[in-house]
Amino acid sequence: MRPKLNRMIFLLLLPFLLVAASFPASVHAEESALLDKYYPSDIEDHWAYDALDNFVNANWLSGYADADGTIYIKPNHNITRAEFVTILVNAAGLTSSQKGKTFTDVKAGKWYADPIRIASSLGVVGGISPTEFGPDRPITRGEIAVMVVNAFSSSVKFDGQPKNFTDVPQYYAKTAIQKASQAGIVTGMTETEFKPFSRATRAQAVVMLERSLKLQQGNLPAAQDLIDLAAKADKEETQLMINKKYDDLERIFLKYYTGYQFAYNMSSLAEINQMAAVGGTIDIEVVKAPTFVVTERSDRLAVLDSVYGEIKMKISNGENTYEDTIKTDGQYMLKKMADNSWKIYAILTGE
Repeated sequence: MRPKLNRMIFLLLLPFLLVAASFPASVHAEESALLDKYYPSDIEDHWAYDALDNFVNANWLSGYADADGTIYIKPNHNITRAEFVTILVNAAGLTSSQKGKTFTDVKAGKWYADPIRIASSLGVVGGISPTEFGPDRPITRGEIAVMVVNAFSSSVKFDGQPKNFTDVPQYYAKTAIQKASQAGIVTGMTETEFKPFSRATRAQAVVMLERSLKLQQGNLPAAQDLIDLAAKADKEETQLMINKKYDDLERIFLKYYTGYQFAYNMSSLAEINQMAAVGGTIDIEVVKAPTFVVTERSDRLAVLDSVYGEIKMKISNGENTYEDTIKTDGQYMLKKMADNSWKIYAILTGE
């Protein structure tokens, strides 16, 4: 499983072992709870790990907790029509003030009621009958193709070479399956079979959605705006660390971060405060500020590489001192928020 560490205060966690013994056990438990949902136990070796982990980090995919609090994504389980529509609406940022279709089996107040209203009002989804949506019914691969093409028809170019699936009959989803295959959003279960009536798994659904999101090119963010955002987040956070103004860090986190990275930052801030409470100190010096380069960009997702950055740090607990110079190279994952701003939802670094 690839590491997920921030380049600044979060690269400092290893030296915290110098003082960790003096932290209350309850504090560690609370910090861990912030991050538990971002570390599901059943996706690490899965074929769709990258897409699943990405959606978890971005708060677009939630897992299930067992009695011990262990989180499971259940990637090979079927996904229902309600679950898929909810993830689709959230990930694609679909909004609508229209009433939408009325389905007798979609009760007001249900967790999926508003996403179904939004998707149906935009023509993205229909029912399994004129009056029923079938929220708890497992969604088929063909149904996903239809919804994805409907949702992304204005922002994705479906202009590639369609695959010739021998098992797709002349039915309502055939055109959508062909268009989705043209764009590379869907592939077959074999070279010649799509299996349109097979129930889709949670992993398959997430992979199709992620491919769709990455293909959106209708409203790209300016590359320089993304670079400026990452640079400001780095600079403002670093300066607060240098000035030891830890109480102001949460404000910066709320301004620039979301999803996994926000939870990770807050968890690490709790560690820093605990260390400071027992007399520990952190001294930071910027050797070289990082340079940011946009490597991937679509309407709702972006990836930036952070290169050449370097910091010196010294951590002490009064008895022991740890000093090191650390390269802060990493990969910044950003997403477009509901208010059209962009935030960083994960910072990934190699080891």
